[in-house]
Amino acid sequence: MTEEKGMIRPIRMEDVEVMHAWEHDEEIATASGIIKPRSLEVFQAAYAKYFLKVSDSLRLFSITLDGRVIGRAELGLIDRENGNAAFGIVIGDKLCWGKGYGKQAICDLLGWAFEELHLHKVYCEVYTFNDRSMNMMRSIGFHQDGVLREHEYFNGEYHDVAVFSILQSEYNKNKRIRC
Repeated sequence: MTEEKGMIRPIRMEDVEVMHAWEHDEEIATASGIIKPRSLEVFQAAYAKYFLKVSDSLRLFSITLDGRVIGRAELGLIDRENGNAAFGIVIGDKLCWGKGYGKQAICDLLGWAFEELHLHKVYCEVYTFNDRSMNMMRSIGFHQDGVLREHEYFNGEYHDVAVFSILQSEYNKNKRIRC
């Protein structure tokens, strides 16, 4: 992957303060489903637990561009027995929106999930009101498995959540085309 498209790397403690600011941005928080932003201390404490390697079912990554952190990606609920995991992503630097960095980060994350962890499937949930994310999942080759109707209560109302997945065989077949 070229630096022009961004890249993922394991998260570092020094990245956390930058990421904390994104929770306090209303537009980013809404797209991410954050109702109440956490204090910096609470935010840092949550990441401190991650760095202690308490769980093997979560991997956190920073999305970087020209040496600066522009986003975060995670592979969570890693289920080695069934060969699947969920993922999430946020591009916190709004100047980087719409430039393909999120798509490239997802492709890199999929490569890691399928080639390093040898998973069978990666999936995610997307609010159906988040058109940008819905379109990106389709453009990468994710299959929309269904919609969980009125699944999450957020900002005073229930919202539908679309479930997307991609299998390792689908990723291998289309990775050169879509990523």
